[in-house]
Amino acid sequence: MRHAHLAASVLLLAGALVAAKQTKKFEAPKTFEEKEKIAVEMKKISKQLDVRCEYCHSDAERGLKEGDYTLLTREGEYAHEAMFPISAKYKVECSYCHAGNELTAAGERTHQDMKFMRKYKREKRKTLQCGSCHIPGNAGKEFQRLTKFAKKTGY
Repeated sequence: MRHAHLAASVLLLAGALVAAKQTKKFEAPKTFEEKEKIAVEMKKISKQLDVRCEYCHSDAERGLKEGDYTLLTREGEYAHEAMFPISAKYKVECSYCHAGNELTAAGERTHQDMKFMRKYKREKRKTLQCGSCHIPGNAGKEFQRLTKFAKKTGY
């Protein structure tokens, strides 16, 4: 009986860990000014991507208080961990690559670059980052300036 109870506890814990992994919580802004600044930026991003807030943030239907957008969906996690840092590093907005549900020419090129990066990783067993080939610069100009490595690989 004791082992059955322990096994059930382990299964419950494992289930809780899986559920926690599905929605990641980020630290909420502390002041009203921080909230206002983030809200303005998020509204701009949602318009550029043509998505609603619930695309990236868990909503009240998933057991949260109305307006609690501190839990992220998988898409939100990807945006928060991958896309926002790239956007900040290369000084571009979402609309540089995304036009609603469609991609811009720069977005199409980025997808080609990502395919190249995956292929390179499979063949050479080395990971490439955007900065392996592209030099950060003024908004939009970075994709035109390439590193010596990029010129050498001929891509």
